[in-house]
Amino acid sequence: MGVDTWAVDWALVDAAGHVRGLPHAYRDPSNAAGKRRVLDRLPGGLAELYTRTGIQPLPFNTLFQMEARREACPASFDTLAEHGTLLLLPDLLHYWLTGVVASESTNASTTGMLSCRTGEWDVDLLRSVSLPTALLPAVREPGAPLGTVLPEVRAACAITHEVQVVVPATHDTASAVAAVPAASAGWGYLSSGTWSLLGVELDEPIVTPAALAAGFTNERAADGRFRLLRNIAGLWLQQQLQRDLSEQRGEHYEHAELAALGAEAEPLRTVIDPNHPDLADPGGSIAKLTRLASERGEPVPTTAGQLARCYFDGLALCYAETARLIEQTTGTTLQRLHVVGGGSKNRLLNQLTADACRLPVAAGPSEATAMGNVLMQARGLGRVRGADELRAIVGRSEPVEHFEPQADAALWQAAGQRFHQAAYRHDSGAQQ
Repeated sequence: MGVDTWAVDWALVDAAGHVRGLPHAYRDPSNAAGKRRVLDRLPGGLAELYTRTGIQPLPFNTLFQMEARREACPASFDTLAEHGTLLLLPDLLHYWLTGVVASESTNASTTGMLSCRTGEWDVDLLRSVSLPTALLPAVREPGAPLGTVLPEVRAACAITHEVQVVVPATHDTASAVAAVPAASAGWGYLSSGTWSLLGVELDEPIVTPAALAAGFTNERAADGRFRLLRNIAGLWLQQQLQRDLSEQRGEHYEHAELAALGAEAEPLRTVIDPNHPDLADPGGSIAKLTRLASERGEPVPTTAGQLARCYFDGLALCYAETARLIEQTTGTTLQRLHVVGGGSKNRLLNQLTADACRLPVAAGPSEATAMGNVLMQARGLGRVRGADELRAIVGRSEPVEHFEPQADAALWQAAGQRFHQAAYRHDSGAQQ
């Protein structure tokens, strides 16, 4: 078995192995102030941080979370930092299962504290911004056998046989991308869920000023390569819309029902930027969407279908701009886009993505993260030989639905210009 979760969130474990204080959700607004303080202390600021780590400087990065936590509880944090250990959530679960302390590289790379050159913690970076280093555990690669499940855990779960824990790519997106069923070159991926992560795999990170300005991050992949990608607000707002429509209007919709209403609404009526920072915080999604539309002089969405459609259109337009930036940054041409994750079930969004990007879209599998997790364990045990064989297994195991561009290219090009004008202008890619 092996554990994957979302990235960046963490806990401090004391010398006796006890968690001290509950982890804070990464949408905690105090992280923004932590980011400002860290960058103020770093001589080279944003540019230096990006060059060293390759990670898009977002407020929820673990580096900034640590500063926010220390500011809130300086005495207890400093004591634990000296004698305890920082464990990202999958590493914490692995520790509870095996008693082994370690950090896995794909998730560690999202923290903003791992060197994109060496794959080890950048202790000099942390010291330069006055953050502790003794609390960081050793880094392991995906596929590494970690140990066996502790006898007391097996007894509590009524498991009579020995269970081995093999470290997968513990960042869920890294596991999902490992399971993209691509059979040849020229592809990009879109891991579609609460977040949309759109990017390509590369042999080396790209940490140029242009990549920083475009909002690209360089996260480690399951096979030692890099995932150059942009963090895009995904289906989070659909979830927010469902809740607000229910609580504020008494209109109750499932995911598929809201998507169906969006499909019936006028296309490209209202263009908004789904990455606007106001949309990242919980609550008030209807008011936020209407205000953003009004401020841009766009037709204000009022019905549930119009609200959903403006968000889906905005996502597709953001995907198209990201695909264009990937081609500019890497000097390559995308031939197709693979959509994996739960969002691959949204047929409307898949078709809009194909139309906006002018690329063929292959949708599926929806459970790519789980498949990538299991197959990386198999690879670590020598039962799968390399990334190509892993992807071939996925391709033989799950059906993929194909979408071709259909809508008028000129219509989407004009909408893309509106989107570019509406896009939130931020500090070197640090939206959210």
